[in-house]
Amino acid sequence: MKYKIIDNFLSDLEFNELKSHVLPFQSRIFGPQDNFMNWLYAGKTVPDWAHQNPELDEPKHCKEVTDIELVNPVHDWYFANELFFEGFQSPDMRYFGALLNKIKPLAIHRIQANFTVQQEKRRRNLFHIDYNESNKRTSMNTSIFYMNTTNGPTLLEDGTEIECKANRLVTYPYDTYHTGVLCTDQPYRIVINLNYFTPEQEVLDK
Repeated sequence: MKYKIIDNFLSDLEFNELKSHVLPFQSRIFGPQDNFMNWLYAGKTVPDWAHQNPELDEPKHCKEVTDIELVNPVHDWYFANELFFEGFQSPDMRYFGALLNKIKPLAIHRIQANFTVQQEKRRRNLFHIDYNESNKRTSMNTSIFYMNTTNGPTLLEDGTEIECKANRLVTYPYDTYHTGVLCTDQPYRIVINLNYFTPEQEVLDK
């Protein structure tokens, strides 16, 4: 399985600036506020349409690469911010200039911030890819940028575990099945998922 990890992806100044907008603090409440990113409740980590398409639902081989159990449906919820999707752009995109300037995508398909909360036991979500069949693009990469360090890794379809480490960017082929593990050692786990077009020579293949 091909993937690329870059630690300390942003400078300390850039990362601290991004954290000041994205990470929650005890003195802050959820909702519209100047200079703070907004979070919306999301009911499921993998939408129903993915389960209805056999090509996109969790493949059998993915069930065999990890012994981490699936999260109970009662706890399969999270907060999200759809920052960019096929032309729609959230006002919160203004906080991500440094990240995008460093990645240098030719074009963006989708960017979403995901916020999951602490669990009593480590559980995983379903393995999935990030777009339906009609939206697959061969010149696309997927990246995850980690906003904080937790014991909730990203799992790839071959069993690779990528540690959730603050200011780390991991990139892998767009059609790689992957999933996140909910953390137990921190109050929350926040990642930025990016699907974007790249120059042909920078596209990662399985």
